[in-house]
Amino acid sequence: MTALNSLRLLGAEQQHIVTRAQLIEHGVPSGTIAHRLRPGGPWQRVLPRVICLQNGRLTPHQRLRAALSYAAPKGQRPHPGAVLLTGMAVLADVGLASAGHPADLEMVDVLIPGCRRVASRDFVRVHRSPGMPAGFQRDDGLWSVEVGRALADLAPVLTGDRRFRALCAEAVQGRHCERAELLGKLLGGSPATASLPHVRQVADELTTGVYSIAEAEAREVLRAGGLPEPLWNPVLLLDGQFLAVPDAFWPDACVALEVDSRAWHLRPADHEWTLTRGNRLQVARLPVVRATPAQLRRDPAPVLHELRTLLASGPHGPYHRVSWQRAC
Repeated sequence: MTALNSLRLLGAEQQHIVTRAQLIEHGVPSGTIAHRLRPGGPWQRVLPRVICLQNGRLTPHQRLRAALSYAAPKGQRPHPGAVLLTGMAVLADVGLASAGHPADLEMVDVLIPGCRRVASRDFVRVHRSPGMPAGFQRDDGLWSVEVGRALADLAPVLTGDRRFRALCAEAVQGRHCERAELLGKLLGGSPATASLPHVRQVADELTTGVYSIAEAEAREVLRAGGLPEPLWNPVLLLDGQFLAVPDAFWPDACVALEVDSRAWHLRPADHEWTLTRGNRLQVARLPVVRATPAQLRRDPAPVLHELRTLLASGPHGPYHRVSWQRAC
């Protein structure tokens, strides 16, 4: 195979993202590399040691591949698992709404072994780990950490707690990672990460059973209003048979709260299920207070008043026939 054909094959396999070491290995002279990287030339330097065999704007996939190539061991052929995608690129790939679209990512987060000395550069943000996770190969062929680890790596970067809380809630609600797994990643890694206020807050919410940012904000409103802490997302049983999973439930009074918000449900079917479970509770003669996140932010007083009245006058409905279990 000629050097030119070998280079074409390499470019096709790697979406035209290559390292300088790979070009040299395939017989491309340094002078040829410099000539093709000249202003207006057919190639472009993307990052130190990383070259795109095309000019023009990089695709989202090329940016990810370039970040991995940059953070790979210098002078060595990139090999699977040596560097892993983490952070927002992982969360956007699985479709978390708060992560945005993969094409809109400003930074690409990569994870490398703690012993390696690679600095963050341009659009690449480097994270280090004393022990690299195994990772897995994505559908696009790139290697990545799991969602729980991606969130843990982002925790020190996302200082605004609301977006981080939303990402964690979406990951658990969408079953992209288990609650226990995420708690383990957030609290069992770096002590500095575990002590961050927004990480402690997320850990408290997940432990309590709060699985969405709308529920988290509703919880804050209930606390500020002096209401007792309800159960969050419990599995309710009527005569031992499944009844519903309300957002919040006060078992002593047999009162439920539903935070109705289409924006915080991942699919239209989820919103329809919320309405259905509310109807099931009402058919079973359990009072259900409904509120939107906007109502709770703008004027929570009427909602709090209705809840106080129901809690004070309970228990309601078939109280003795209702039991509950913690959601997994």
